[in-house]
Amino acid sequence: MIDMVFPELPLPAEQLVPQRPPMLLVGQLLRRAREPDEALAEADVPLDGIFIDPNGQVLPEYFVELVAQAMAAVNGYDSLVEGASGGKGFLVGIDGFTWPGTASPGDHLRVEITKVYEFGPVSVMHGIVLNDQGFVLASGDIKAWEEPS
Repeated sequence: MIDMVFPELPLPAEQLVPQRPPMLLVGQLLRRAREPDEALAEADVPLDGIFIDPNGQVLPEYFVELVAQAMAAVNGYDSLVEGASGGKGFLVGIDGFTWPGTASPGDHLRVEITKVYEFGPVSVMHGIVLNDQGFVLASGDIKAWEEPS
């Protein structure tokens, strides 16, 4: 039997996703588990840019993109583990997003991801964005289609 070598976590998101600054929102993938199918990523809210309104408030779209990029980091990590080159992924939908809180530029956040559905190249992940105090800032489902490797 051949022992599989898994890339050691944490890994910087730049090694796992195609986004680059200033569009790269996820800092690193911290944890990945298969049973249950879940992961944990972290990010720092940008100090400025398209996700910060003129009053210095974080726009809700930031949280959707943050969950999508955390999902992409998970898929990129899985491709590394499988020894495959990562295929292109496309966000095809969002569902049930709520924003019970908000963040400020510079805040440190965690993103918990759980895969809730997979059918061929389509997957649905539930994401929860939390601040350092564990308060839920946003949650919802991201639907993605991933091109086979």
